[in-house]
Amino acid sequence: MLVSRRNFLKQVLAGGTLLSLSNPDIFAKHQSELPKCEVRTLTSGPKHHFFGYYGICPWNHSRKYLLSLESPFQDHFPTQDEAAAIGLVDAESGNFEKISKTHAWNLQQGAMLHWNPLHDDEILYNDRRGNQIVSVVMNIQTGKKRILPAAINGLSHSGKHALSLSYGRLGRLRKTVSYQGIEDPTADAPHPAKDGVFVMDMRTGKRKLAVSIFDFYMLIKDRHPELRDRHLWCNHTVFNKSDTRFFFLGRSMEKGRLETGMFTADRDGGHLREVIPYGSSVSHFDWRNDKEIIATFKYQSQGRRHVLFTDGKQDYRVIGEGMLDFDGHCTFGPDGNWLATDRKHGLKQSLILYNIETKQGKAIATLDMKLKRNISGHLRCDFHPRWDRSGAAICFDGIDQETTTRQLHIAYLDFT
Repeated sequence: MLVSRRNFLKQVLAGGTLLSLSNPDIFAKHQSELPKCEVRTLTSGPKHHFFGYYGICPWNHSRKYLLSLESPFQDHFPTQDEAAAIGLVDAESGNFEKISKTHAWNLQQGAMLHWNPLHDDEILYNDRRGNQIVSVVMNIQTGKKRILPAAINGLSHSGKHALSLSYGRLGRLRKTVSYQGIEDPTADAPHPAKDGVFVMDMRTGKRKLAVSIFDFYMLIKDRHPELRDRHLWCNHTVFNKSDTRFFFLGRSMEKGRLETGMFTADRDGGHLREVIPYGSSVSHFDWRNDKEIIATFKYQSQGRRHVLFTDGKQDYRVIGEGMLDFDGHCTFGPDGNWLATDRKHGLKQSLILYNIETKQGKAIATLDMKLKRNISGHLRCDFHPRWDRSGAAICFDGIDQETTTRQLHIAYLDFT
């Protein structure tokens, strides 16, 4: 059974224990040496509380607070006039305290919230200034804000650099992960040379185009003549662990079908590579270390699999054969061996834990998502798992079983 915030607090005060969730039979024979797990719904309604994307730590360094958005709705795309509150969630009580707001957010990625690695008391998020999407550096103690001229799409581990995309082009071509009401300055160009993945210095705000859409188009055009007039874009940028290279997805849409390849490059854009062939329907991903990448894509003419490989090589290795044969938001814990991912089945969604070395897997949380729009489509509520820095807990978005609102949930792991 899932433990609600109210019942969790009652049990804590009473000195009781929490009940672990039951798991699908497919994982039963792989559970003997896996950690125990307790799951609670942290936040509560009537408003919706969620973090957004996966693979980003929502806890501050002391683990006292988690970052969250608060919204009165989840049934439509936010317009440019509809703000979400930004707040701190107390890790014990689950109380939400508003500290700011943003007009640049969506139901999939939120506002790309981050704690600033350069300053323990600062947070980062995207916002809107007029017709431009910017990023904000805010001190949570003083409320002082510093505005940077471009949005954050991926932050370096050092906090010194950010990968940035044009949200005007995203808004036109991939509305699900963009912000509304932004003009695309390259709307007439199928593969513009002045748009793509930018790198921004987080201290100065200076921004430079690292890889253009035209750059990755030139890598694949001979094998894909159908792309000559098709509009391409870049999406989903993530730095490797030492911030020396990054990956991104190169995408197009044709008759409602999304086609994707994965590319990697040095931080300055050098040594651009196509690491998963365009047309493989790459969906989700993470760096295991500086060189290894996991991604879900259609492998060997089969459905999407969780596949591990080395940047620059085609040494693809299917992970969790028979257990992870689905598309999931895969993200590594701090040790690089424990993998969290999520799986949808009917109206239910499960959080999966898998160990790369021991090849053991376990479903540690399963929620009834209640409505079809919560499980699929542009307004869906993906779990989007996010590890804490110690590897002892995973935060995920999900539907509260009591109020049917979107709320933060925590899976606490016991490895003893």
